[in-house]
Amino acid sequence: MEISGKGVFLTGGARGIGRKLIEALLAKGARVFFCDINESVGRETESELRKQYGDDRVIFQQCDVTKADQFKATFDMAVSKLGAVDVCCNNAGIMDETVPEKMIAINTTAQIRGSQLALEHMRRDRGGRGGVIVNTVSVAGLVSCYNIPVYVATKHAMIGYMQSMALTVHQKEQGVRWCCLCPTGVNTDLIALKEGQAIEKDTFLALLDAFGLLEPEDVAGAFIRLLQDENNNGAIMEVSPQFKEGRYRKRILVDEDGISDPVPADRAFILEELAAAKLGKAP
Repeated sequence: MEISGKGVFLTGGARGIGRKLIEALLAKGARVFFCDINESVGRETESELRKQYGDDRVIFQQCDVTKADQFKATFDMAVSKLGAVDVCCNNAGIMDETVPEKMIAINTTAQIRGSQLALEHMRRDRGGRGGVIVNTVSVAGLVSCYNIPVYVATKHAMIGYMQSMALTVHQKEQGVRWCCLCPTGVNTDLIALKEGQAIEKDTFLALLDAFGLLEPEDVAGAFIRLLQDENNNGAIMEVSPQFKEGRYRKRILVDEDGISDPVPADRAFILEELAAAKLGKAP
């Protein structure tokens, strides 16, 4: 995809990864309509980016993505302001094991809702002009982690949804690509955890520290690559300290005991020993 001139709708864009994705898009010549639940920070971000790129290139609207009617109205506003949405990035997310229902509502339900709104608008077989839907997921959607079980579940769900939608036999007629962006731990407010927001928080933070943290701008480069690569419908792109430019992941078949049927799995990051060493504990 040639990004210049395209209209982009993005959730969770006031700060963190979302803001860096917006900056990367604007630098490539896109027009961006973004929303966030935090109105004051969103307005501040909009003002700062307008000074650099112009008032007509970036638009902010406050939105709670867990409220279906409000979300739809915000997406419809983006279509009106941009003329068309060519790229939809469902980026809003939280990590807090104390509020599992809220985490599911934001990380999974809202991402599915945003994807469905975008698909109905984009699909060529119903008068749209095609496009790309990118869901910001996480490497947590490819592995298991005792410390953040509900968060992991929300991310696995989004990869399953995305790949299922990408498999449609109508993809050619619809003209819509589906992708997941899966970073490892990123240095944002998401990981500034309070007690209870992750099980055995210190162990989890040591795990992140052992693997190394990305900066938000690291994720932006891989995101742009996802958009520009034309033949990647159904893609899972890992972004990690070892692969800051991003690398495509594929699910593999594992025959664990030579007797049972092979099962789909992903290569897990084996970091428990590193985390234990950081904490001075035996693995």
